[in-house]
Amino acid sequence: MSRIRDLGARIINMAAFLPRSRVNGPGLRAVVWVQGCDRRCPGCFNQDMQPFTERELIGVRELADRILGINGIEGVTFSGGEPFEQAAALGELGKILHAKGLTVVAFSGYTLAELTAGDNPAWSQLLAVTDLLVAGPYLQDRPSDRYLCGSDNQEAVYLTDRLQAHPQVEKLAGSLVEFTIDGQGRIIVTGIVKEQRRSLTKY
Repeated sequence: MSRIRDLGARIINMAAFLPRSRVNGPGLRAVVWVQGCDRRCPGCFNQDMQPFTERELIGVRELADRILGINGIEGVTFSGGEPFEQAAALGELGKILHAKGLTVVAFSGYTLAELTAGDNPAWSQLLAVTDLLVAGPYLQDRPSDRYLCGSDNQEAVYLTDRLQAHPQVEKLAGSLVEFTIDGQGRIIVTGIVKEQRRSLTKY
């Protein structure tokens, strides 16, 4: 496979897509996993999504239409891989979805301080359309029971008030695991899981 990094603001290198999930952020959400991550945290859930190799190349408008066509979802979650490696395109996608009333959750191996330091217009654009950011590298020897955080150094940062009062935030913590059978009969296991269950995790 060819090696791909930043594709600009129009194309996303997408590793996986799930139309509905309840464990990747508050409420019922679509999930977009992107391909490629330079952080390469030991024990990462999705090590197959770390290399900058070509997976599914999809246009921002096409993916927006796919997400907007899903009934009943409250928003979208960007995971990976590292979403901020494709911040220009995801920022455009988030802008379209925000305008239609959907919320945006983003997971990142970067800390909030790293994401806001310096002058990176693409990072700033993605942050501007993110309602909830789960930030920080994954540290496998520091497990966390906090909502959406895989390790206790990570932080869930509400960048807007759109999700802060969501009822699910108060009810859920620790291990959140979800099993889904896709259209090809494959079992997708996703969520935030404790160390002893991590071998089951695909996405």
